[in-house]
Amino acid sequence: MRYNETASRTCLSVRKRERAAERSCVHMGGSPVVAAGRTAEVLAYQPGQVLKLYREGMPRGMAEEEYQISLKVYNTGVTTPRPIRIVEHGTRFGVVYEQASGMTMLQAISVNPDMLHEEAARMARLHQELHARDIYGLPEQKAVLKNRIQHSPFLAEVEKERIIAYLLQLPEGSKLCHGDFHPDNIILGEQEWVIDWMTGTRGNPAGDVARTVVLIQMGTMPEGTPEEIVKQFARMREEIVKEYARHYIGSGSLSQEEVDAWRLPIAAARLTEWIPDAEKAGLLALVREALDGSVA
Repeated sequence: MRYNETASRTCLSVRKRERAAERSCVHMGGSPVVAAGRTAEVLAYQPGQVLKLYREGMPRGMAEEEYQISLKVYNTGVTTPRPIRIVEHGTRFGVVYEQASGMTMLQAISVNPDMLHEEAARMARLHQELHARDIYGLPEQKAVLKNRIQHSPFLAEVEKERIIAYLLQLPEGSKLCHGDFHPDNIILGEQEWVIDWMTGTRGNPAGDVARTVVLIQMGTMPEGTPEEIVKQFARMREEIVKEYARHYIGSGSLSQEEVDAWRLPIAAARLTEWIPDAEKAGLLALVREALDGSVA
């Protein structure tokens, strides 16, 4: 799950995490790396700002697209860090953002597991608030999923054709979809911030909810995450999904059947992402099971 500018705050919440934090707070050109993920890292920048810097070899176009998506989302009034500009750091590219103060929802649950039900309910509410917004000018959800499925090296051509045909008959949508909505992309402080909009799209909320469920059930933590948090999240993930889905679907805005209908294309599209082999194996099993069951 992803990077955010407050990941190192976990180090401050529990004393035994301090040594891990010290190891992770390396420096690059005088700027401390305060969080890191598979495709980028977040550096302290100027006062009140952070730099999300893509890793070596990632094209400038990724930073440009993230900036444009983030700016459109910010301009809708969503509480998200304001994107300030695109920068070039040596041979790497990134986006400067306003700094969001607080700790992630994942950190909050890790520090106090008794808050799990309350935070899962908050997560559902925040997601519904995003989905209440019509949006224009973002990548189209189905087009993004179709492109990723077409480029999956793990699927046979006949499998891709079946999945895409199934995807295209699912209902369209015009709502704001995050594409990577999970507890590590929500920052809790004086405000409730939703961060990391690089996968933001215009589409059907059922697909976005399905993506969240798949991420939490099958996703892996970023490298460098303290082992105790990895183990704790593994124990909590099913409970988080259960409570999140109960509150979201319980609101009556979506049915479980509508969400489940998107699991196949969501899982197939995720196979193209930078994720561990074990996670890809689990996703591929989910895809093949759905295909064998004639879902598509």
